[in-house]
Amino acid sequence: MAYCTPNDVRLRAVGMTEEVIPDVSSTSLNLTTCIAEADAEIDEAGRAGDYEVPFDPAPDRIRDLSAAGALARARRGLQLGNQPAAEPDPYRAEFDAGLDLLRRGALDFGTVVVSGEQVLMPAAGGDSAQLAHRGILRGSVTLTNESVSFTYVEDRSEYQPDYRPDAVKDYQMDHREGRLRRLLGGRIASGQTVLASYEYYHRQPARAQDAEYAGRTASGDELLRLDERA
Repeated sequence: MAYCTPNDVRLRAVGMTEEVIPDVSSTSLNLTTCIAEADAEIDEAGRAGDYEVPFDPAPDRIRDLSAAGALARARRGLQLGNQPAAEPDPYRAEFDAGLDLLRRGALDFGTVVVSGEQVLMPAAGGDSAQLAHRGILRGSVTLTNESVSFTYVEDRSEYQPDYRPDAVKDYQMDHREGRLRRLLGGRIASGQTVLASYEYYHRQPARAQDAEYAGRTASGDELLRLDERA
């Protein structure tokens, strides 16, 4: 899905008419094509900055960046063809600045909410189930049975020792990798399908010490890494 619409591009083009940036014309002026090309650059920069791409849903900042990039491409196609620009294009400058922030992992989009994701637990007790996203916000996971009549309890001992100390613990989370593991003695059956609701960060850091799961930079020893447990 495109990050912006042709109308979003026109809203950025203050003082321009529909004739200046048409919906359909030559390939270089087609807004749908310009948006797709801008989005491809955004995804490339996002991957370099350890973001999960494509952005879905796209944050407002990505929508605006896509519109600026598409507008810069449409203006260049309309006014200059393949010739070098006589002076810097402010839309291209804005777009390049946004791409640079993405490559450096410097754009904070906060978290995205996922509700009721179906997860099949492995039959082997020590194996992990993979969520659709990584970079999970600590403490945000709610795990229920398929009928949503029972909520399972996460073992948060490594980052919240006082969380329901007397309750039976059913699973553990690897927040960085987005994996959950059922615990022996818990109430999740092997091969059971459960529903997971959680929040995840768009930015997916390559290194543990760059993680933002608590809304700030966390040190590596604060992260729950099930695959590194003794």
